[in-house]
Amino acid sequence: MLTMQGRFSCYLDEYNKITVLVPKSYYGGEIDPFYLIDTETSETYELKVEEKCDFYNEIKYILSIKGFVKVGTEYQVIDTYQNTNYLFLGYIARTAEFDKRFYYEGQDLGPTYRKERTQFKVWAPTATQVQLILYEDDVTHFRRMKRCPRGVWELTIDQDLEGCRYRYEIVNNLIRQEAIDPYAIASTANAEYSVVVDPSKCVKVNQAIRPKLEHPTDAIIYELSIRDFTIDPSSRVNQRGKFLGLTEEVVDEKTGRRFGLAYLKELGVTHIQLLPIFDFSGVDELNPLDSYNWGYNPAQYNVPEGSYASDVHNPYTRINELRTMINCLHENGFGVIMDVVYNHVYERRTFPFDAMVPTYFYRYDYQGMPSDGSGCGNDLATERRMVRKFILDSIKFWTKEYGVDGFRFDLMGILDVDTMNEISQFCEEYDPSILLYGEGWDMNTPLPQAQKAAKFNAYKLPRIAHFNDAFRDTIKGHTFNHQDRGLALGNFGSANYGKRLLSGSSGLNEDMFYQPTQSINYIECHDNHTLWDRMKLSNSDEDSLTWQKRQILATAMVILAQGIPFIHCGQEFFRSKQGVENSYNSPDSINAIRWDEAYQHEKSMNLVKGYIKIRRAHRAFRLHNAYLVKKHLSIFQHHNSVIEYNLRNVKDYGCWNDIRVFFNTQNYEVNIPIITSDFTLIADENQSGITPIKLLTGDLKMPPLSVMILVK
Repeated sequence: MLTMQGRFSCYLDEYNKITVLVPKSYYGGEIDPFYLIDTETSETYELKVEEKCDFYNEIKYILSIKGFVKVGTEYQVIDTYQNTNYLFLGYIARTAEFDKRFYYEGQDLGPTYRKERTQFKVWAPTATQVQLILYEDDVTHFRRMKRCPRGVWELTIDQDLEGCRYRYEIVNNLIRQEAIDPYAIASTANAEYSVVVDPSKCVKVNQAIRPKLEHPTDAIIYELSIRDFTIDPSSRVNQRGKFLGLTEEVVDEKTGRRFGLAYLKELGVTHIQLLPIFDFSGVDELNPLDSYNWGYNPAQYNVPEGSYASDVHNPYTRINELRTMINCLHENGFGVIMDVVYNHVYERRTFPFDAMVPTYFYRYDYQGMPSDGSGCGNDLATERRMVRKFILDSIKFWTKEYGVDGFRFDLMGILDVDTMNEISQFCEEYDPSILLYGEGWDMNTPLPQAQKAAKFNAYKLPRIAHFNDAFRDTIKGHTFNHQDRGLALGNFGSANYGKRLLSGSSGLNEDMFYQPTQSINYIECHDNHTLWDRMKLSNSDEDSLTWQKRQILATAMVILAQGIPFIHCGQEFFRSKQGVENSYNSPDSINAIRWDEAYQHEKSMNLVKGYIKIRRAHRAFRLHNAYLVKKHLSIFQHHNSVIEYNLRNVKDYGCWNDIRVFFNTQNYEVNIPIITSDFTLIADENQSGITPIKLLTGDLKMPPLSVMILVK
């Protein structure tokens, strides 16, 4: 066996191209000819110098080979002085040829459990050795795995391994690393070990009771955190901050106030979007109350978060409690939307991807450094076939095994168009009611603009919606200019653009979307200031009563606009995070919902519930294509403060033929002549809903900062 002297370095960059870097201190860098040696067979190949470059202190050789370099085999390069060095893998894993040769179509990566045997499979085509490390009680077993076609390593153990912990030991570029299984579906606390579980012992999700949507615009999305929603004692639930806390219905017998699931049912939204529920870093699962994190730190993509489980020591608990929660939400008519983070991992150096195939799963810039469009130190290379397959398989897993009804994609502009469209195609075939949407921001990642799943490429993503930041910034004010006031905060100069946004941001040449189904309308979410905290900055000259009116007005615009409404938990009762703009790791004292304080604003809650009832009662508020919006919707301005939103000849969509919505965006009263009589008022500054308030004739007197809805 030839020994490695380390006098020069060599890298396999393509299947027929080797790069050698030689310091001039070593024979002046003049060391050709070169030969390649297969260390297993001792077979020797002549290397031809194709290019030679003189740098300041080294010589760079580009060598070609007549023959086939087998990825996953150890080679050494020998120079004219009979000195050798190991052939390291360079750019080879990032080539199109590598992607083609090692694409694996199978659906059996990870552990496949049967009582009599368990099969383990992991994709690691560049590895020269893979071992399964199996932990049975206090005994550790090392079992060598067999290399199979397409770079898959396989091992079958003929015994019942239920509950066994395991990891992989993988050798790449002479480096031996241990890693958990990225394809695992169960683990111990804090992702220390992957675990074999028996699928038959997992709660089954009842797919038959999943809520169905005729169109995406029929959805009303409510974003919440499992922890925030019930962690405070004022939530009255027993399983505070846990998956099962969301299944508890609590009604105060004295006041009639509702908590937990009972509150959501009374609110009337259709879908619950959950901040990340996959396993994330940032919270110690053994001591979850000692730290806080929103969860945008992927540790395991197909394992539920352990800090939300009642018993983190039992691998089944987190699985079964999440599935129980989803079944419960389905039984009560709610869809469940999962916030997914397929744009980056929490820590590139410790996540299993680089241990399996160094550099393959991530993007790199022109200098060869990991790209950082995500702002988290790495960007997943979703355009590569096995990265795309990993994401698509994960989507299929959550859809089929957990019954998830939609996916919200974090930093979707990092992902590529083809990946998102493959996800869309699967969801369309599996269940057309599944909602897909994400943050379509233009991220600084080394992916061609035409391939980014960003908002400016919305026409390439016809079934996928985007957060409409234009809606947010026009109605509220620019998110990153805290002194800017939007339409609902007193700037009527935004009215013209605001009218287009209320129309669904679609149908006109200058609009951003082709259909209203692509527009997620919102004014606040978990990111940035809540609207209440924002008004303390931008509208500091006003009192809290005025802020309340403005927030109700802005929320009504979200709910009643064409498109898909998105409400942040607490928006309906003026949630504050004490001025903290980015509360991703702030304590519960900042993030938790305090329900006793929330119920001080029942009037606001009831107005929002009423707007939701009105939207759900009539399909004219949720037209699903731009043609119907143009046909039935017209918007006018009155004076310098009021926007009138008209839906005409809409009896085919509900019980009213004509609907008139008035938004008074200024802090003074306005009289508006009502040309057509016999309209019924169903919403004013004090109440809203589908129950008639009174019959109107003559002028409409609009109080300051109010919403009024008339129907006929």
